[in-house]
Amino acid sequence: MSGDAFQDAEEELEGSLEHLIASETLRWIFVGGKGGVGKTTTACSLAVELASRRESVLLLSTDPAHNISDALCQQFGNSPTLVNGFSNLYAMEIDASFSESMEFKLKQGDGLSKVMQEFVSGFPGVDEAMGFAELMQNVQSMPYSVIVFDTAPTGHTLRLLGFPDLLDRGLFRLGGLQSKFGGLLQMLQATTDQEEDVMQRVTSLCSASSGVKKIFSDPTKCTFVCVCIPEFLSVYETERLIQELCKHGIDSSNIVVNQVLFPEDCGGDAAEAEAESAAGPDLETLAAQLQALPLTPEQTAPLVAMAGRAARRLRRLEKGWDMCQKKCRMQSKYLAQIQDLYAEDFHIVAMPMLGDEVRGLDRLQAFAAMLRMGGRCLPTVRK
Repeated sequence: MSGDAFQDAEEELEGSLEHLIASETLRWIFVGGKGGVGKTTTACSLAVELASRRESVLLLSTDPAHNISDALCQQFGNSPTLVNGFSNLYAMEIDASFSESMEFKLKQGDGLSKVMQEFVSGFPGVDEAMGFAELMQNVQSMPYSVIVFDTAPTGHTLRLLGFPDLLDRGLFRLGGLQSKFGGLLQMLQATTDQEEDVMQRVTSLCSASSGVKKIFSDPTKCTFVCVCIPEFLSVYETERLIQELCKHGIDSSNIVVNQVLFPEDCGGDAAEAEAESAAGPDLETLAAQLQALPLTPEQTAPLVAMAGRAARRLRRLEKGWDMCQKKCRMQSKYLAQIQDLYAEDFHIVAMPMLGDEVRGLDRLQAFAAMLRMGGRCLPTVRK
């Protein structure tokens, strides 16, 4: 882009999530990105706002860190729990015990188990994919009009979103084994006391995987909100995430950039501050001038001491201001990259660095309002 990197352009999409919140067809909204960028805050705020628009909303955390309990100031577990203050917003956190119950497991010691375990061990990741398939099969049956997923950091999330393709490959291979050794598998199964027909279960998971894949690829029903901060690693992971989402055919057209320092939050423009500083004497010079006045030491001492204290305080403020300006300049480089890469195809919402944690309903609602209205205008980058 030429000129100022953050000047409005006709081809750029609106920097707001209002279109997403207003959608009446979306069923699954995934929120993800690098760890520590504000995924949970964004997911909780979206869920809170959606609860005012949709009939029923579920906020589901697949992140092992499980921060939605902290954000909403309420404890959640493996089953949907009504969020305090709402009649239609529920939340749940998938912990280890729930994940274990969703894993594809067979009884130890029987012949069929050994055959299946041999298959699983020979196809890395298919066991986790089967677990995800069972989880999503369970999610598909949940009676909510929209589900907001607070996902784990990028790597884990990509494995989750890629499970339908992995499971398809694994089940295709298993299907080959079944056609080749079908008689043997039936004989082995007949000798066990397993109540469940394993192959029927596998077929059921395959069907669930196909259903999930169909929803994943439908932008009217499923979308992914990428959350980042204007720093190298986060921007790099965001690009990686977007590329993988594109590869899996999952819609992603929204980016939330958190923790943005705006010039006005850093005390204004650096050039203006330097001009103001040059316009008059500093406090140390003023203290020296006070001592030169034709006054008694008793008269000047309190004034000199006051000027000294003010000078020390000013130095601390200048140090903090200088650090803030450096951070702002560093961010501007990555904000320019985000704008250049995504402005024409993505809704980019710039959220300011906040002085307080976003915890509790009031602050989440305020954060949601900024997401809905577009945060703030991105700062102008001087080329």
